[in-house]
Amino acid sequence: MPSAATKKTEEKKTIISLEAKGFYSDSTRPNLLYAALVRSPASSGKIKSVTISKLPEGYYFYTANDIPARKFMELNKIQAKIFGYDSIGYSGEPVGIIAGPDEEKVYELLEEVSVNLDIESLESALKNVIKKQHTPVIDLRKNSDVDNFVEAINDLPSLDTVVDKSLKEEDPNQTVATREIKTGVYKKKSEEEADKELFDKAAYISEETWNEQLTNPNWQETAGAFCYMEGEKLHIFAATKWTHALQKSVCEILDIDPQLVIIHKTKSSGFYPNGVWRTTQIACQAAVASYLSHKPVKLVLSSTEQFKYMAPGVDTEIKYKAAIDAEGKITTLKVSIDIDIGATNPFAQEITDRISIGAVNYYKIKNLCIKTNTHKSKNPPTSITLKNVDSQAFFAIENQIQKICHQTKLFPDEVRLINSKPLKHSDFPFDIQVTEIENTIASTIKSSDFNRKYASFHMEVIDRVEKDSKPFFALPLRGIGISSAYNGSGYLGDSNFRYDSKIEVTLTKDEKAIIHAIKPSEVIQDIWRSTVSELLSIPKQNVQIDSSFEYDQLPESPDDSLSTIGIVNELIKKCCTEIQKKRFRQALPITSKKTITPTAKKAFDKDTFKGNPFSSTSFASTAVEVELDPYTYNEKIKGVYITINCGELFDEAAALKTIRLEIQQELTMLVEGKTVQCDNISIQFIQSKDKAGQIGGLVHNTLPAAFSSALSLALATQLTQLPCTEAQLFELIKARRAESQIQKSEATEDVTAEQEEAK
Repeated sequence: MPSAATKKTEEKKTIISLEAKGFYSDSTRPNLLYAALVRSPASSGKIKSVTISKLPEGYYFYTANDIPARKFMELNKIQAKIFGYDSIGYSGEPVGIIAGPDEEKVYELLEEVSVNLDIESLESALKNVIKKQHTPVIDLRKNSDVDNFVEAINDLPSLDTVVDKSLKEEDPNQTVATREIKTGVYKKKSEEEADKELFDKAAYISEETWNEQLTNPNWQETAGAFCYMEGEKLHIFAATKWTHALQKSVCEILDIDPQLVIIHKTKSSGFYPNGVWRTTQIACQAAVASYLSHKPVKLVLSSTEQFKYMAPGVDTEIKYKAAIDAEGKITTLKVSIDIDIGATNPFAQEITDRISIGAVNYYKIKNLCIKTNTHKSKNPPTSITLKNVDSQAFFAIENQIQKICHQTKLFPDEVRLINSKPLKHSDFPFDIQVTEIENTIASTIKSSDFNRKYASFHMEVIDRVEKDSKPFFALPLRGIGISSAYNGSGYLGDSNFRYDSKIEVTLTKDEKAIIHAIKPSEVIQDIWRSTVSELLSIPKQNVQIDSSFEYDQLPESPDDSLSTIGIVNELIKKCCTEIQKKRFRQALPITSKKTITPTAKKAFDKDTFKGNPFSSTSFASTAVEVELDPYTYNEKIKGVYITINCGELFDEAAALKTIRLEIQQELTMLVEGKTVQCDNISIQFIQSKDKAGQIGGLVHNTLPAAFSSALSLALATQLTQLPCTEAQLFELIKARRAESQIQKSEATEDVTAEQEEAK
């Protein structure tokens, strides 16, 4: 029996709510200090000191040397510095923080901070540069030599590129994760032998390199955090999606009791928030300043900082080489994937694996050779948004399919359906459960009148290119493209997160049901309440969702790692069924806890990298019709047509609202610096009784590839990367016309030569 003292201690346990409320930037307290990060001016080197000559009264300046305990946070055994020390990781790495009551003065003080590099290293570096430049002996008494000297100095690389390589720094381009997948002939023979055998007999060979760089639309607020001390307790307001990691990191760097760290979760701003760990790093930086100054501190990144140092996703380049037979079947696919994670990313292997899986989408190809290399660089650290990890792979494979359609003269839906059919006697590794593929694509084809428009626009392009029509004519350039992809939820491969949906439901003595879980969107909350109300026969208003957890019972995984609405709803149903069975046989309250069964997790073999890597999948097909103004190169989307198969649909009106919002957000990211307009949006759902899948993310997995395919048709040349610019489109047409002129000239020369030979 616990003593009264023990009970009192238990009652005092800190409770943390995981319900996001408000924005951190709206938070304030008396005597607030505004903070700004001091950043490294160089991308390489060894930090000797970070100093400021004079600090006004009431202003504070902290570096790594001031951190009370550990100077880094550790996630998945990867260290990320709170403030830079020793070797510089990248240009702009935070090396300190300044806080004070006047925000403008704080930014002025940034200019007075001196980041001192090791002198011996710089001297050695300069000698290395001079040696590499083969600078001649210069006589400064000669004017010509003085001019040469000045020119030589101007030609020297910037300081951040000349650091002595004798410094014991790790390779900035170090490989941190790889994945290789080989099937068919590639598994039996050497790559060279397989290439010769497979590509020599191909009817068509299709090659291209693709790059989609995620960009965020304008933010309601940039990344940052607000912290204040209340006695011994440290309060942190941040748009975190990983509360457990934030609490753990702050406790370790400040060496304080976890019960003294109170996390106030705020709303995430923007369609693609700052991943699952970069927000933690920024919150730790603000926490250091607040804890040491014992003042409220607000750190808000500028728009420039957000753009330069907080880009979402990883920079990925995907190269394809495909062999296609006469019927349009892809018999061989070679994929080379290069992923740049920047200075660091704790989740490199999961990113590598999921992009490798996404590189073939839902297509079934007999001979596969996928090689993925993930490396570090001198770019800022990258993050990860779990629902969009593989979107860049879908962009690449769907554009490649569209290029194959152009080469084979087959319609896009034909090529997709031919290559989605199951293979007989094949060692194809992935068994991704995508259903209703044909119906979904057919629905999009019909609603967009795709095949008629595609044929019409294609003939117009051929006529334009053959007649070498100049692009500066009155009629707009037109194109239409289509893309289809799945969205996998509940990843079952090797992961740093537990993709387990753990749900707890309690029926109280007064006939109220409490779901203990992180609160999802209002729409999903309503679905949960309806499910519980129906199964337990209680009023809907009696169903509550409790997102409060004791400080030592916080979920260890990020919010985004929770599985889809369908999986969670199934677990809630199981909890309610169990409670209903016990309800009239034992006294209330009754609590039921459920999680994904071990059997479901065995669907994917992590060791052989085979099977179904997701707990559930949804599927979408999107068509985009574009017009390009021949004078201004302004793009206009004439229509977006999307069909979705997400299994059981709980609330169609809410789903429509979600998809429309995502489409509008996506339109802000296709062209650099502007929003592409579209007033005609058609959304359809395939009615299905399959397990419900995730709707969010389907637009981003399909719309960019459909847009670039449509633009490629309009331009009569291949657009290989997004976001695009108007200048880029102009250069593509210019290059296409130049190539056309060369081909026309060569053809004329061949005809002339034949005529001369005939004479």
